[in-house]
Amino acid sequence: MSSVASIGSANAAVQNHFQSAAIAKSEKDLTAQEAFQEFVAGTFYKEMLKALRSTQNEPAYFHGGYAENVFQGQLDQTIAEDLARTQGAAFSEPLFSAFSQQMSTRQIQAAVMPAADK
Repeated sequence: MSSVASIGSANAAVQNHFQSAAIAKSEKDLTAQEAFQEFVAGTFYKEMLKALRSTQNEPAYFHGGYAENVFQGQLDQTIAEDLARTQGAAFSEPLFSAFSQQMSTRQIQAAVMPAADK
């Protein structure tokens, strides 16, 4: 019975630790969220622009050739990065919230499991 009580108290201590850590966001969490936003929203916008460009045909007389294709690719990348930075929160916040909740659940389980083995 005492081992069950000690597991319960260890579980409560671990949950309190992770809740207090979640309340106080550190710089690492903020940069992780920003990186997550850049990746998720950036990927979405890059693919959206790629699909948009694939629907357009090259003009018969006024196409710049390979140089124009390279410039257009770099322009699309810059636009996608800017959109991800300014408008990407709509995509990334729900995903980052679910991701961080899943990671904290796994950390809690990993911290409690060794205590349960003893």
